[in-house]
Amino acid sequence: MIYEDDEEYPEYPDVRRFPEQAAANTAGAVIHALSEYMRTLEQEKSKRRDIERKRIAALSVIRTEREAMLLYLRHRFGERRILFEEYFRLVDTALQEQNTQAVSMILETIMEIYRDNPGAGIDEFRGRMSEISEVIRI
Repeated sequence: MIYEDDEEYPEYPDVRRFPEQAAANTAGAVIHALSEYMRTLEQEKSKRRDIERKRIAALSVIRTEREAMLLYLRHRFGERRILFEEYFRLVDTALQEQNTQAVSMILETIMEIYRDNPGAGIDEFRGRMSEISEVIRI
């Protein structure tokens, strides 16, 4: 911005009389702005490092919970698979022996296993996992 001799300098009224003071004020403002920038930059770097640490910790907890959940499900459904295989083997044996009463009882047991919700214990399991996760987060 160019000022005529008779115009006022609203920001620095003494600029015409003291040009070195104006330069010092400008340099001071630049230094202040740079120091604020550097301080903000350091704070943001610290925040990013903190976010990264939290992200890594959260991923670790999630991976651990995932693995534990998969183990639980493999166990729970594997257990059911084994039970179904064994009971159907017993059905085959009872059919070969023409034992209708045994077939009926075994089929009723199979239906009970089928009706049993395989996820019934999952809430308790997740509760225990969250307790472990709280310990990990500390």
